[in-house]
This record gives sequence, structure tokens and C-alpha cells, in this order.
Amino acid sequence: MKSIPVFMYHHINWHKRDLVTLTPTDFETHLQVLGEKGIQTLFLDELVESMGGKKILSHPAVALTFDDGYLDNWVYAFPLLKKYRAKATFFVITSWMTEGRTRNQWDPQMEGPQTLPDIPRHNEAKKKSTAGDFSAALRWEEAKEMEKSGLVDIQSHTHFHQDYFLMKGKTLRLDPKNKDDFLEDLVRSKEWIEKKLAKKCRFLSWPWGRYDAQAVKLAQELGFQAMVTTEKGINYPGSEETKIKRIVAKSGEAGWFRQRLKIYSNRALGGIYSRVAGKI
Repeated sequence: MKSIPVFMYHHINWHKRDLVTLTPTDFETHLQVLGEKGIQTLFLDELVESMGGKKILSHPAVALTFDDGYLDNWVYAFPLLKKYRAKATFFVITSWMTEGRTRNQWDPQMEGPQTLPDIPRHNEAKKKSTAGDFSAALRWEEAKEMEKSGLVDIQSHTHFHQDYFLMKGKTLRLDPKNKDDFLEDLVRSKEWIEKKLAKKCRFLSWPWGRYDAQAVKLAQELGFQAMVTTEKGINYPGSEETKIKRIVAKSGEAGWFRQRLKIYSNRALGGIYSRVAGKI
């Protein structure tokens, strides 16, 4: 039985071997492989409909997701999505997003130097945003432009990107002292996206993949339909839409990407691989 792989990205820029980063060449390789194989890209609503048995897919499919909402998603990732007509869901930290005009984008077709915004490495980008300098994050006007293309869906990665959970033994649970702050965080992110982009915000990516059953229930009560995790695995008709599994896109090699597509598009093979060799 077929399953639908969901890939997780963060940065697309030229800082080779930086944390959670692929180069534009790496990302383009992924998009080329999808095109060569005739694999369609899905938004989360399409993925959820397929998992719920409401949508029958005529072709193999994947979902591409980006966490945090960094500037390089606009500068480098979006031009490549447009070039290959591929869809992606961007989960943004809404407190990092500011107003302002759109910044220059990379042109994949242009040879020679281009005038582009400075893109810091991962740790510097996080440090800037945490300190209140949001120059390394997306702007609302950039989010609007991407959504207008029909290729990008902006969804929630919370407002503050905080950790509200306690670990007791091997069990993670929402800290009762943090429940109100947790709720406010989710409400703010949802309201900001809905107000700024004039749309429903229905999907959530958990910061660091940390959640428990109570957090899922509270998110559902606020109107979040489905959530993505950092857990590696398979998604197929009948699997839980509140626990969507993802594969970290950690290599730009075509062979690596083709292998993951093959493994995680097969329910039996993907399930075994996730259990036995999930860290490979």
C-alpha cells in the first residue's frame, strides 16, 4: 500500500554543511527528481484528505514542508518552487515576522552576481531573531506574494517558539504551569496568520517536535485540524492527522532522495525502516 512521504526543510542557502541547510543546488536536485518521477506535491489539506480517504491520488505524491520561516525561504526556495511548479507548506514563527517591502530574490536562470539580502548561518539567524532583530525572517508582504502564486501555504509554527513541556522519565507532558502561556502562543499565531493573510490557519508544526495528548486536544479545540511532528515515519489512509510523520531533508544527493522516496512511499517498507533504521 502506498504512503505519502513528508519532507522537512529549514534553510535553502549557500552556507554548505551548515545546520539544517541545503544549498539551492541540493534543493533543485530534489525538485528535479520529483519532476522526473512524475511525483506531485501536496499541501497539507490535500495530504489530510488523502489520509482520511476523502481524496484518491492519481499519481504518487509527497509534501514539502519548511519550519521557522527564514528569509532564505523567500530568497532561494520560492524561486525554485516557481521554476518547478512545486507546492510547499511554510510553518512560520509569527512573532519573527514584520511588515516591510519584499526583498530581492535569487534568479535561478541568471548567470553572474546578483544583488541579494545577506543570509546569515543558522545559529546567527536564530540568535538575531531571539534578540529582536528579525532581518533574517520572512516579512508578511513576502508571505502574501508567495501565497498569491498558489504554490505556498503559510501555517503555524507557534508565535513564540517556546518549550512548554516537562520530561518525566521517558514521558513528555505539558507543564500545568505553562498551560495558559501555551494556549496564548497558539492563539496568537493562528490569529496573526488569519488576519494578515485573510485565510484559515488549520495546521501546526510543533517546535522541536514536542507535544503530548493534552497539547493535541487543546490545539484541536482552538481550530487546528492537523499537526506535523519531527517523528520519522509513514503517512497513509487511516493514519492519524494529528501525528503526521516527516523525513528530515538532510542530503542533496539525488540517490539519497530517490531512496527515501522509494522507502517512504511504501507502507510496509517505510514502517520497517522507521523502526529499525530510523536514525540512518
